[in-house]
Amino acid sequence: MKKNLAFTLILFILFVSTFAIHLKILPYAKEFLIKSYVLNATVASASLVLLGYGMRRRTNNLAYLYLFTVVIKLTIYLTFFNPQFQVDGNVTREEFFMFFVPYALGLLSEIVLLVRRFK
Repeated sequence: MKKNLAFTLILFILFVSTFAIHLKILPYAKEFLIKSYVLNATVASASLVLLGYGMRRRTNNLAYLYLFTVVIKLTIYLTFFNPQFQVDGNVTREEFFMFFVPYALGLLSEIVLLVRRFK
């Protein structure tokens, strides 16, 4: 239990510090960054809970649970982020990283959880 709490605390600190750095670099995109980090952190947390549940239940369908989380993330991207990126018809580097950095942090946390579990 202490390991999970420590992992969650480290993940929270990582998200907040990365958000602060990102906001410092792109202060004009504050609203979009907040939306991106909150949605990605929420989805990453839900994915971690779902994967943790699957691991505790010793389910053989852990791969399906992981793919389900990927589908949820893709749906959120296509619903919330892609329409905003396509307004001008051009996805800039800044727009890409406004979504990808928090997404990558969530993905990294899932990978670390799975590696720790199956070590």
